[in-house]
Amino acid sequence: MDYVEGLNLSIAYIEDKLFEEIDYERVARIAGMSKSTYQRFFLLIANMTLDEYIRKRKLQYAVRELIDTEHRVIDIAMKYGYNSAAAFSRAVRNFTGNTPSKIRKEGSSICFPKLNFQIQMKEGEMIMNETAIVKIEEHRNEKVVCFTVDCVDPENEAWGQMSEWCKKNVPDRTARRYIGVALSGHHPQGEEHQNASEHIKHPYKAMMYLIGDECDQGEFYGLKVEDAPSGLFLVSDVTLNQYDENDSMDIALSMAKASEAFVKFIKNTAGYEFDCPVGIFYEEHIFSERWFQNGGVPDGFRMWVPIVKK
Repeated sequence: MDYVEGLNLSIAYIEDKLFEEIDYERVARIAGMSKSTYQRFFLLIANMTLDEYIRKRKLQYAVRELIDTEHRVIDIAMKYGYNSAAAFSRAVRNFTGNTPSKIRKEGSSICFPKLNFQIQMKEGEMIMNETAIVKIEEHRNEKVVCFTVDCVDPENEAWGQMSEWCKKNVPDRTARRYIGVALSGHHPQGEEHQNASEHIKHPYKAMMYLIGDECDQGEFYGLKVEDAPSGLFLVSDVTLNQYDENDSMDIALSMAKASEAFVKFIKNTAGYEFDCPVGIFYEEHIFSERWFQNGGVPDGFRMWVPIVKK
């Protein structure tokens, strides 16, 4: 099951349970995500919260009942979860622009259909319900500073060094762009990924992008200024929705799941092909001040996969 199918199955579950108590945890599981991840992803794609979507779907049925039946307004209000006719009337007016009594006289053209997640290709982007989930970015002539390590669990070590350095030297650290790369892959000996708890030695490079005049310097707060990755990249947000057998968040599996969108994009886009060995890609880390102070999982991930024109 791909993620689009999972999302549509979750919407089907919501429709089936629309007039019952909806278990948000189960909705998320059907889509293959955690509850918090599902709610964030839903807001991104649908441009509304899950609560707002469910409320509007119920109001659509309520409006239809106002038009098609002679049931009392208070009875319809109670049926759809409102404890007074006044509260129901306010909700209906916000939804349609008209009061229940006017809707009964004149009808309503408001239509809020069941959500259906779809993917289409448009102008070099993969679009899901008007939101770009995969896009092409071109990066040229940019500069970075970096921490490069070669050890067990190198991601933690490299980003830990970056965090400490940023806290000392970069006041606008949360506004910067950060990417990392496992220079020979996360499994350089060709091992199969096991789970989120595995410990593998390999080189890793953590980079922070410089801005403005910083790029013209040879050093920036003691770190050598280097060339940033250059070229064309497929870029997509990564939803952290994969867990191992120990119920630990598995970032590697989440990355692998996200790569399905890249493969689909390349298959459906003429003129481009991948420009990297299997397993070599860049990981953009989105850091808030919470991460700089407490560590843990970043606030967001994006994958960058190098591509070239055929």
